[in-house]
Amino acid sequence: MRLNNWKNLFFYILLASSGGSWCCMRVDAAESANTDIWHPNNLVSTQITSQQLCQKLQQEAIDSLCKRSSKSHSLDFQMLLNVAQQTPETTQVPDQTEEPENTQNQIDPPQLESQPSNLPTSPSDSKDQLLKAPEIDYSLRREKLIQLLRSPKQPSESDGDRELGLRVRLRPLEQPQLPPTEKPVVKFKPIGYLQGRVGYFQTSNIFSSKDSPIEDGLIISGLTLASVYFPLGSKTYLNGSIDGNLIRYVNQSQYHYNQVRFNLSLYQQLSQRMYGEISWSNQQLFYANNSDRLDFKAGDRFLNENSLQLSLGRRDPLTSKLTLDSFYELSVNFADPLSRDRIINSLWVSLNYYLQKPLRVGIDYQGNFSDFTQRDREDQFHRLFGHLNYRISDTTNMNVQAGVSLGSSTAENIDFDGWFFSINYSLQLGRF
Repeated sequence: MRLNNWKNLFFYILLASSGGSWCCMRVDAAESANTDIWHPNNLVSTQITSQQLCQKLQQEAIDSLCKRSSKSHSLDFQMLLNVAQQTPETTQVPDQTEEPENTQNQIDPPQLESQPSNLPTSPSDSKDQLLKAPEIDYSLRREKLIQLLRSPKQPSESDGDRELGLRVRLRPLEQPQLPPTEKPVVKFKPIGYLQGRVGYFQTSNIFSSKDSPIEDGLIISGLTLASVYFPLGSKTYLNGSIDGNLIRYVNQSQYHYNQVRFNLSLYQQLSQRMYGEISWSNQQLFYANNSDRLDFKAGDRFLNENSLQLSLGRRDPLTSKLTLDSFYELSVNFADPLSRDRIINSLWVSLNYYLQKPLRVGIDYQGNFSDFTQRDREDQFHRLFGHLNYRISDTTNMNVQAGVSLGSSTAENIDFDGWFFSINYSLQLGRF
């Protein structure tokens, strides 16, 4: 009987030892999983702690078995299983697979109903070299004529020394003749010019929005390569130009864009005060920034527009310093996207007063009536503003404008009401 008890006791001790070893293996695995492998000191201390814990568990199991065998010679195997299972489990952090957020918001291109490419500039500025400007120096010429009439009379040829019977006559001086080898100097006639400009445009409704108008400004800089008016006849001229502009918003920087424009026109002088013009133009607009938040990239073109234009202009001198310029234009636009196809009727009236030769001030009215051909939409747009034009020199010019914009559209989200201010500086960089 005692032999059987000792056998049972030995069996229980062997089972407890194996369970404790298994427990120690799991403890070591758990501790090593949570230990920084780059720190050897931490690894050694963790192993020592694990060994002490295993020894403690083994000793507790053996003591418990000895006490129970001396009393009832039986063992609760469930208790051993519970002891063996009371090991720290390795904490497993679940993989958190976060779905990428859709950061590309669908933002439409900037509304171009009153786009900066159509900033208010007097249409007669480019025709000043062909249209007759008012005479400003009438009063000076009149004073010179009066002084000439009041001056003492010069002696005539008959007034001579009659006593001596002599008569003095003035002989004209002989003009020196140039040697046959020398040629007269030919004046240089340029066929084109390069002009640079920079300007600022501020308005209270930059995107022509009805619900939430935004006040913002534009900084515009660019170059123009243009030809002079080539005469095709006594009153017919041909002109062409290429424009490049960098247009930057002050606050709405995500809408920065660049503009390229080509223009070719045929000018006809109808009378001394009136002219007509047929022209073709193409403008292309490209996004200038590269933003991951928006659905467009730098260099993407969002407008390609071709226009056929028929215009009539007239200049009527009212006084020696006051002129009335009127201008009408019919434009048929074909655009990509097709939603921008439209027919535009434009009217411009400008009353100009020449304070002095380089300075001109005036009041202007501009009206545009647009009929979109690819959708049911009609716009009417009006500008009333004053301007100041100062020609600093033969190659530099400054223009300032300020006024209000009015208008409506059949589109529900379009509204043109607001005020605007602009200042532009241009410099002719060279002729060729």
